[in-house]
Amino acid sequence: MRNKIFMLALMACSLFTKAQQGAEILIQANRATLERNFDEAIRLYGQFIKLNPSDFRGYFNRGTTEYNAARYDDAIRDFTQTLSLNPIYKEAYYFRGLCYVEQKKYPLALVDYNKILDKDPGNVSFLKLRSDAYVGQGQNDLALKDLDVALTLDKLSGDLYKRRAEIKVVKKDFEGAIKDYNSVQILMPTYKMVHYIKGNIYMQLNEVDFACEEYKLALASNIIVAERVFESTCQ
Repeated sequence: MRNKIFMLALMACSLFTKAQQGAEILIQANRATLERNFDEAIRLYGQFIKLNPSDFRGYFNRGTTEYNAARYDDAIRDFTQTLSLNPIYKEAYYFRGLCYVEQKKYPLALVDYNKILDKDPGNVSFLKLRSDAYVGQGQNDLALKDLDVALTLDKLSGDLYKRRAEIKVVKKDFEGAIKDYNSVQILMPTYKMVHYIKGNIYMQLNEVDFACEEYKLALASNIIVAERVFESTCQ
């Protein structure tokens, strides 16, 4: 009986030591990632995984580090392993989709985004991601549809208006793009490039006076690229 109790105590102590060691490695790996020492972080996450092969955190954290290091194939493998251990972990679908987009594998990215959106159609983050994948495939109408839905859910997102405006420019819906950029101007006051962009759009519409006013505002915001077009068009 004493021997059995002693063995159980040893096992408990070993498990505690292993857990403590794993936690310390995870902290070191996370710190290395924050310091952008990606190779060291990946090595440390590998150590954590050896100690905790059934803990999805090791694979996910290593995957995000590999993504930041542009090691997309490695990241995809780790996100796939993450999902085999935790099939409902949204963040793994999020980052695996980003890897596929970086590799221009848009259909695979769409599969990942749809996994979430089929269950959570109002997820603004995944609507934005799916719109990016649609743009990559040249399906601008579907991208606009996703952004329209996202804007009904988050009306104060300057980023959503900016994304939608960029697509409208491609589709030559210049008036629609200007309306969206006007919203960007209000919601993202630090985005000074908007004046230069609006100036270019007004030029497409042959509204030279309006274009010059926007170029003037761009110059006042130190957007140097506006100087040449202002001098050639407005003086």
